[in-house]
Amino acid sequence: LPDCTPGILMENIATRLRGYELDPFGAWLSQVAVDAVLLPLARKAKRSLPAVVTICDSLKQPAPREGFDLVIGNPPYGRVRLDVATRDCFRRSLFGHANLYGLFTDMALGCAKTDGVIAYVTPTGFLAGEYFKNLRALLGREAPPIDIDFVALRKGVFAGVLQETLLATYRRGETSKPVSVHEITPVNGRGLKIETIGKFRLPKDLSTPWVLPRSRSQGKLVETLLEMTPRLADWGYGVSTGPLVWNRHKTQLSDEPGADRYPLVWAEAVASDGRFIWRAEKKNHALYFQVGPRDNWLVIRAPCVLLQRTTAKEQQRRLIAAALPADFLRDHGAVVIENHLNMLRPLSGKPAVSSDVLAAFLNSTAADRAFRCVSGSVAVSAYELESLPLPEPGELGELSRLVGTRANGEKIDAACARLYGGAA
Repeated sequence: LPDCTPGILMENIATRLRGYELDPFGAWLSQVAVDAVLLPLARKAKRSLPAVVTICDSLKQPAPREGFDLVIGNPPYGRVRLDVATRDCFRRSLFGHANLYGLFTDMALGCAKTDGVIAYVTPTGFLAGEYFKNLRALLGREAPPIDIDFVALRKGVFAGVLQETLLATYRRGETSKPVSVHEITPVNGRGLKIETIGKFRLPKDLSTPWVLPRSRSQGKLVETLLEMTPRLADWGYGVSTGPLVWNRHKTQLSDEPGADRYPLVWAEAVASDGRFIWRAEKKNHALYFQVGPRDNWLVIRAPCVLLQRTTAKEQQRRLIAAALPADFLRDHGAVVIENHLNMLRPLSGKPAVSSDVLAAFLNSTAADRAFRCVSGSVAVSAYELESLPLPEPGELGELSRLVGTRANGEKIDAACARLYGGAA
């Protein structure tokens, strides 16, 4: 601003710049940082910058009358219990449990003027999590994303944090357009490698998961996924969580069979190679569960596919599944399934796809790559599984034959890749 005097420039900054911080030390540090950056200008203007950082709860600040051109932040995250007044204030973006960074994102929309930009660093969970469905719809309507930049590493980006993160910019009042996607990789703590992945459209129903590639190798796959309409329900399955929270029933765990005792199935029973291995080798685990008179809701008597509920992006596979063998159920009459497993259960007597074929598909490299374009957290949630784009059930003939003849994993992987048009 060559035509602006230092004094007028300082006055404009003092008028236009605002910061909100709950922690007094954080607020002081932010003010010191601004003062340090503006020190050369302050010397020329012969005046210091007044306090522009307010110590307050940002979520309870009234929205500015005119709005800001730019709202930036690295908001806190984590589930939070809201009082009635706060929940009512943010009801447009809430669905079920509230997360702090979702509230701060909604707040930013109220602070930005029309055509204003919001730039946030947040976890990636909001892209697909069910509890963020109303927030996704709100952003899509009022401030669609312009850029989404995925941070490649979970570890070493923020001190003490192991969380998938992204940098996103939104423009309030913008019409929804394909979003530019990049991958950011920290390089030896001294710089960043930024790779352009491409531009990708959001779904027509903006509340559904936003399927986006995390790396350039996933770009073609995402274009294929966006054209696929079948979901797990079309294959004849729904997803629910294993009902037993074991530490609420410690006295009912046993290592010995007995009357009204059924096999207890832990996540360790689903082996990484897709086999079902009934075992209880980990600490505090036991082989049997003693069913009480009010515990019938814990008992599973029908075949299903079991899938581990918690996996990380660093693991070779995010989807680790095994069919619960029908002969195991026949031998024991029923089982009890622990909470760290998902159960993919038929919606009717005979689903369009057998449980063995479903388990083989989920264990394929192709399904794993597709799921990574949907999931935004370490949880393999029922909602995300039910939202995963799938091929038509009628296209599974080759895969069914391979599973029926016990073909090797390489052939099954190749068949599943072809179901995604070779993109996976």
